[in-house]
Amino acid sequence: MRKIWVSINILFWTLILGVSSIISIKISRNKNDFKYYSIKWSEFLIKISGVKLEINGKENIADDKNYIFAPNHTSFIDFPVLFVSVGKYLVFVAKKELKRIPIFNSILDISGFVFVDRENTDEAVKSLDELKADIKNIPRSIVIFPEGTRSESLELGNFKKGAAVLGINTGLPIVPVYINGAFNWWDANFRNNSNEIVVNFGEPILTKDIKYSERENLTRLIKDRIIGLKKNGK
Repeated sequence: MRKIWVSINILFWTLILGVSSIISIKISRNKNDFKYYSIKWSEFLIKISGVKLEINGKENIADDKNYIFAPNHTSFIDFPVLFVSVGKYLVFVAKKELKRIPIFNSILDISGFVFVDRENTDEAVKSLDELKADIKNIPRSIVIFPEGTRSESLELGNFKKGAAVLGINTGLPIVPVYINGAFNWWDANFRNNSNEIVVNFGEPILTKDIKYSERENLTRLIKDRIIGLKKNGK
């Protein structure tokens, strides 16, 4: 019964705050308005789900800079905990299948998200190039899941090169992130603070002097840093 209540709230607050963000952005013509609505949406869902959120390594993130965040991905709850933990105008590189969901696709599109075709490398690269051009006009931080999709276990899967390529192309530092406790989130009882989730931020990896030909080495470095956070974090 509690899961039904949580599901209803996810749909309700996504609709209410999502539509509000669309209206706000259209009126102000400022995509940065999405920051307020995304954080409010996340705070509601975290509270409703009974999640106790802990953030480590936030000192690695400067308030006046933008980054590419490269976290592991095991659950839907990764999205709200990242919005709250990062606390910036933040968008995600999303799978193109989400464009098929009415209203939701409009929320993501107007907010500055980018949709990629995971099965078509050329189209995925084109989408990332479009994102690169857009963030020059409207700076923002970006989340891209290096595994490309949600993991079905606690083990890290194979990493795709998207985060490395985006970092090299944009010059934005890449912050490795390990989220612990999200995998079993949906199986929790949703009691108050029944599920502790810890977000561990690593030190940024500078990308300005890295060449495109070194993208595989950079991808391995990102994965090694996340593995280190998994071993040494909470």
